[in-house]
Amino acid sequence: MGAGTFLTRLFKGEAGVTAMKSRRARKIRELPDRKLLAEAYIPAFAEEAGKILWVGCRAYTADDYPVLSSQGGEVWTTDIDPDAARWGVEGRHRTGDICEADVLFGDQMFDAIVCNGVLGFGVDAPDQQRKCLQALSRILRPGGRLLLGWNVDKIGDPIAAALTEPWFSHQPFAGQPARVTFAETTHVYDAFVRRQPAA
Repeated sequence: MGAGTFLTRLFKGEAGVTAMKSRRARKIRELPDRKLLAEAYIPAFAEEAGKILWVGCRAYTADDYPVLSSQGGEVWTTDIDPDAARWGVEGRHRTGDICEADVLFGDQMFDAIVCNGVLGFGVDAPDQQRKCLQALSRILRPGGRLLLGWNVDKIGDPIAAALTEPWFSHQPFAGQPARVTFAETTHVYDAFVRRQPAA
């Protein structure tokens, strides 16, 4: 527990902590990258429907799942933190290391994966990132979409480091170019399509 949460709980109780977290979630959702996620990418994933995996669950992501499933999509969630299950999709949430996604979801195949704010936030070293991307490729059908969100101040460019090879092709999505950057933040979105596995 952070010092701010501790002090808020001490002086304002649980209601104060809930209000503080709600304000923090609203502030995050107002960031330009989160707005683009909500206004462009999520509706585009919803329109394509299918089975969608959301990697990394927090209070500010829970409102996105109903939109993703609004046109018949089936949303699954995952996070390494067992406490994050409360923000996942009930009955379709799994706790585990995303670098082992192919084991964690060995019985599933997805049409789309949203992996935003994970690389550089726990999956840090290039070898970890490559392992994560390879594991995700194994549970994403050929032609399926991967949206990768990362920050330039947290990790190096995964494409320049060839970490997405040979599994993913960089392609535009949701009316956006394959790569979107933001002047106001260090965030980057890269959109990919799963390549056909080599014969």
